[in-house]
Amino acid sequence: MEITVVAPTFRRADRLRRLVAALEAQDHPTDRFEVVIVDDASPDDTAAVLAELIATSSLSLRGFRLHRNGGPAAARNAGWRTARADVVAFVDDDCLPDPGWVGAFARAFARNDRLGVAQGLTRAEAGPRGPWTVAREIGDETPWFEGCNIAYRLVALEATGGFDEAIRWYGEDTSAGWKVVEAGWERDFVPQASTTHDLEERGVRWRIRHGLLESHLVALAAVHPGLRRTAFWRPWAFRRESVTLPLAVGAVLAAPQWPIALPLVLPYLAARRSLWRRPRDLAASVAVDLASIVGHVHGSVRSGVVVL
Repeated sequence: MEITVVAPTFRRADRLRRLVAALEAQDHPTDRFEVVIVDDASPDDTAAVLAELIATSSLSLRGFRLHRNGGPAAARNAGWRTARADVVAFVDDDCLPDPGWVGAFARAFARNDRLGVAQGLTRAEAGPRGPWTVAREIGDETPWFEGCNIAYRLVALEATGGFDEAIRWYGEDTSAGWKVVEAGWERDFVPQASTTHDLEERGVRWRIRHGLLESHLVALAAVHPGLRRTAFWRPWAFRRESVTLPLAVGAVLAAPQWPIALPLVLPYLAARRSLWRRPRDLAASVAVDLASIVGHVHGSVRSGVVVL
């Protein structure tokens, strides 16, 4: 057994068959990898679908259900801790691995005994995109170590503890990657390990909630200096809009006359120029960016670092 594939799933029973079919179509010999699907206490018929797939799939497929929903970190940790292989590859239930995905990761880890973590290439599916479409695309190494398409050496996960279960969403995978790198393991990007990620339409409420969760990023940056150095716009600001929006708001409040406020408003408007055609979207963007700043301030207070 060369690779264990771990796929966490939650409330996406309709996509499990598609994922398993893509794994059955891998060009890597099926007796050299296994698949573990972890149901994160889904309230739909995921358990029944998973049982059916285990009974009928041509893969070495195991699956189990967590008793309570713990988020992707808990599901991924539960999966890799049952791994029978020396390398663990992670894929999400809204992704479709290409036929060469497993083999590409297997060859990458076989070439380098010091390789602890490798990211794969992730494409967003084709389709129309609106201002609130989430399209996940990974074309090179990133500081985020996105868990939707990544592989780890098992001993590196065992030594560092894996994914951070204290972070239910947004950052749990980033923490895992940085812990492995900081422990002295090498990292790599394997473009042949490619997947297609579903597009998702997310509304403003989801974006605001996501912005508030950026408090996790500030806390992670306090622990992992490499993240702050490579992912942040400035050491004290996560992105440019974290600075330009407060300046714009302050200018409008202090000087309601547009000729005076405009020079400080323009940098933010320029960053959000794609939303000008629909004022409602621009207003929603302001709300989302403000939520992110609130998250950053909360994270700064909690972790003792200053990040806008």
